[in-house]
Amino acid sequence: MSRITAGLVAGLALGLAVAGAGPLGAAEKTVPEGALSRQFPWGTFKLAPRIADKLRAGEKPNVVVDIEGTGIPIQGAEMRIGMKRGCDQAEKDGMAAECRLTGPVTPDTARQLSELETLLNAGQVDCLAIQPPLPNQFTGIINKYADAGVPVFTLNIDAPKAKRFAFYALNEKQAGTINGRATAELVKQRGIAVDRIAMGSGAPDQPWAQERMTGFEAGYRQVFPDAKFFNDAKHGIPTGKNFTTQEVLNSVTPFLTANPDITLFFHTDQGVEGVGNVIRNLNLAGKVFTSGFNVSGPILDSIAAGTTLVTIDQGFDYQAQAPVEQCARFLAKGEVPADPLQYLKPIVITKAGGEGEITVDDAKERLRQASK
Repeated sequence: MSRITAGLVAGLALGLAVAGAGPLGAAEKTVPEGALSRQFPWGTFKLAPRIADKLRAGEKPNVVVDIEGTGIPIQGAEMRIGMKRGCDQAEKDGMAAECRLTGPVTPDTARQLSELETLLNAGQVDCLAIQPPLPNQFTGIINKYADAGVPVFTLNIDAPKAKRFAFYALNEKQAGTINGRATAELVKQRGIAVDRIAMGSGAPDQPWAQERMTGFEAGYRQVFPDAKFFNDAKHGIPTGKNFTTQEVLNSVTPFLTANPDITLFFHTDQGVEGVGNVIRNLNLAGKVFTSGFNVSGPILDSIAAGTTLVTIDQGFDYQAQAPVEQCARFLAKGEVPADPLQYLKPIVITKAGGEGEITVDDAKERLRQASK
């Protein structure tokens, strides 16, 4: 083709574009086969035609992160931060999305379920990341989403009987083991005399709590094989079903008073804050110690004071970030994790930090960001 002919062809193409034939290169995008249809152990998933059409048109998909309580201290804020970070990363990776955090302000199962039904019926969700209130509690609504062609990922609490693609959270037993070993190593380093160890929880009957207690004992025994435990994971001391500090004060104060040989108390959740308060109130600082899970200002202050040895930040932000990024990968490339159990690394907090740990100051900065 001569230069003159080539120029005429180019000019004609430009003229057609201007005249309304559509800009060059504006052909619809391809949706990967792996996203349109995929086989899972629970059956075949088929992407909703409306979502496929949106992707072909180059429109941003709606990614929704639905959690138990958007106003839950620390958890709600960290999950919002993680969702935004995941959305930003998805855009950098070539799949821009509209991301939204939903759920009741405070835990309300009926309200959360109603909102999920409304969002589904309105076609406002193109990929869902959901935190069920309890294991398998939202199997029905998750299956409704999947049957309607909306990919679903779970976070924090799983629904393994449902048609979810993958689950993002801590491996509870592994995290408990890490806590137990880190606690024991600090006990050894500081020469702390530990007579007997007790374990408690706001939900001692729940699998996640029992896994943490099982792990803690196993991890602690890696350093002190002959350690004496007051109770085992199946008989955790109940400290209050509402997970409040006052409940812990009411339950742990008489327990430690009646059992002076308990010099280390492991708590599975934010109740570790209350245990630290009990130790301080009973003037047992330097004699009795605690370790646990979750983060708050008082928990971090207790670590700085030396009463709380270890706490684990569950990384709520990472639990929300990971499924958002996975939603983008699925819709853009048809990719899903080979293993549906996508366990995240726990954030271990000690006073001085160390290998695989962060310091109290670093943890306070994370908390400050989540409290904005």
